[in-house]
Amino acid sequence: MTKKKKIKKTNEERILDQHGVDYQETDFDWLKLGESALAQAEAEGIPAKSILKTIVLQANGSGRDYLVICLPLEYEIDLKIVAAELGKKQVHLADNKKLIQITGYVHGANTPIGISFKQGFPIYFDERIKDFPEVSVSAGKVGRSVRVNQKELVKLVKGKYLKVQK
Repeated sequence: MTKKKKIKKTNEERILDQHGVDYQETDFDWLKLGESALAQAEAEGIPAKSILKTIVLQANGSGRDYLVICLPLEYEIDLKIVAAELGKKQVHLADNKKLIQITGYVHGANTPIGISFKQGFPIYFDERIKDFPEVSVSAGKVGRSVRVNQKELVKLVKGKYLKVQK
């Protein structure tokens, strides 16, 4: 009889457990597999537009004014629109080389769950995700995601919806 290998939960999954948020683990390495990961997700019945990436932005050139935008993998952010929506003079992408210092995560593992609880940065979601009852976000580890109820996730991280593109 073979033993079933127990998968160690990430801190983000523990946060979801502590707050009674149901989730489903998914293991797709979006960074490595790219478009084929999206095709694999679609084949499993997960709409590609419900799979979110987590982007860390820095506002007004301040070393302390960070914010997080979550949007579908296939979409881009219009930084001028985001700045205007938030009443900021300007926003730009945070330095990828400093992401681990800023958020505690490496590129590809940033997650609104962990960033909200560890750093307290404001979390914004592309308003277009309102169409999806469930969304996928990183579970805090490259290649590991969680699929959660969209409204519960937004509530958990005290997120807000935002227009991020025309």
